[in-house]
Parts: sequence; structure tokens; C-alpha cells
Amino acid sequence: MPRLVLAALLMISTLLAGCGGESRQDLYMAGMKVEGDAERGPCKLLYDKQAGANILSGDQVQSCLKMQGEAVALYERAAALGLKSVDFVRTHEEAKARQARLEGMLKMVREMERPEVRPELP
Repeated sequence: MPRLVLAALLMISTLLAGCGGESRQDLYMAGMKVEGDAERGPCKLLYDKQAGANILSGDQVQSCLKMQGEAVALYERAAALGLKSVDFVRTHEEAKARQARLEGMLKMVREMERPEVRPELP
């Protein structure tokens, strides 16, 4: 009888411990939601009719990069909890590659936003 009670208590404590935090699937879905929000928000290019082109600012790229970093962090947490599905691994790798591209894009856009300094000729 004591073994049965001990086993039941162990099972209950295990179940309660598992319910306390986010699951790896929840983290994966949260990361995908953040990426989707970023694509519909700061990562979305807006067309300017007056300029006749898409407008992109360094602040916009930085906001996009920040959200992408949040998604990658959620994917990292899901991976640390043992999520290894093929879809997750592909999504995680693509998110890291997108983050690296955005870092390069931010650097380039910030360079373009700097005012051009021309040396004065004597």
C-alpha cells in the first residue's frame, strides 16, 4: 500500500511539474507568431506613390531585426527543450539566416542614411 501511495504522489508531482511552464511546441508556435507579426508590421515594405518606390528606413529594419531576434530566442528555447521535428529545424535555420541578412541590411541602410560629407576644395 505505501508503494501505491508513493507512486501516485510521484505521478501527480510529475504531472504538476509538467504543467507549470511552456511546452516546446508552445514556444515554437509563439516564435512563428512573432515572425508573422513582424512580416505584417515593421518588416513589410510600404510603397510611396510620390517617390515611386518602396521606402525602407534604418529604424524600420532595426524594428524588424528586433522582432526576428525575439523569434529566434523562442526557437532556441524550444530547441533546448528537445524539439527536433523536421519542420521546426528548417524554420529555426531559416529564422537564423533571416536574422543574419537583416543585420547586414541594417548596416547597409544606416550607411546610406548618413549624410554625405564632401571635403572642401581649396
